[in-house]
Amino acid sequence: LTFGRGGLPTINPFEGSLKSLINCYQTDPDSTYRKLRYGVRKNTDGLLRRLAKDHGHEDLGDIKGRTVLAWHRIWTDNGTKVSMGAAFIGQLRTLFTFGRSILECQECVRLGGVMHDLRFEGTKPRKVSVSVEQADAIRYKARLHFGWYSMALGQAFQFECTLRQKDIIGEWVPLSEPGVSSIIHAGKKWIRGIDWREIDDNLILRHITSKKQKETEVDLKLAPMVLEELGEMIGGQSLIGNRYLLPASGPVIICDTNGLPWTDNEWRRKWREVATACGIPKNVWNMDSRSGAISEAVDAGVPLEFVRHAATHSDIAQTQQYDRGQAKATAKVMKARVESRNKKDT
Repeated sequence: LTFGRGGLPTINPFEGSLKSLINCYQTDPDSTYRKLRYGVRKNTDGLLRRLAKDHGHEDLGDIKGRTVLAWHRIWTDNGTKVSMGAAFIGQLRTLFTFGRSILECQECVRLGGVMHDLRFEGTKPRKVSVSVEQADAIRYKARLHFGWYSMALGQAFQFECTLRQKDIIGEWVPLSEPGVSSIIHAGKKWIRGIDWREIDDNLILRHITSKKQKETEVDLKLAPMVLEELGEMIGGQSLIGNRYLLPASGPVIICDTNGLPWTDNEWRRKWREVATACGIPKNVWNMDSRSGAISEAVDAGVPLEFVRHAATHSDIAQTQQYDRGQAKATAKVMKARVESRNKKDT
């Protein structure tokens, strides 16, 4: 990567190989790669490094449908690592889309069509959710047994407000990353987590979500778990009409041991420790708190369109994945069929 007139980055010319396509994707100023969030970009770099190492020498013209199918069998270890195969296939689709739209590469046009026609087993949506009973158990255990008030509060925000983990605890990124922050430590800055400034005097939380950059608005007066944990934080006092008892600014979720916002690895590790102490199975993850909130809303009969807005889903199909009503409807139909059949027999 070099810099030309106006300080804009220039890229090495596209030479027709997969490695060359990867280099262009990572360095072109118009590439979607430059818009990826820090954490996503780190994961993408890992996939691209392996692609370049294993298949970078391949000329795009030599890559056929059978070629991709053979690669996929290796990536999935003959079907035992479906998620890994799905990740690489998704990355190839992105590369060929970039080559077609930005580099105007005809081989990428062809390969885009090939990828469209091929079918691969994808990762299935997780069917595991954190229940309200589990969320309560984690809150109480974290606060009363471990003394981790911030984890109890974070769990409450995750479950009640249908927020992702990153929106609760934020993330630490290099100083060179976009975003302004007053929290800087060890060469990194903290961004994207909920801040006390986002909670107004009426206890309304307005937060820009980390994934879709959408503003979500939550009335915390309707979130009993959050109110309970905030009350514990300020000595059991009621918050209604007393917003001034809370900090005016700064990260809401602060690690109880070092006074800094949590790192994602430490949050997951400590959360798992608490969950295990509660007897919660290891296949239930902290990220399942959000799906638990969505599932609870759907099971309560809330219209899917309302749930979609609360979860900031772009497509209602995402929300429908949490709808267990289809199984209930199928059971009802089968029961009615048997009852009708029995009436005819009599």
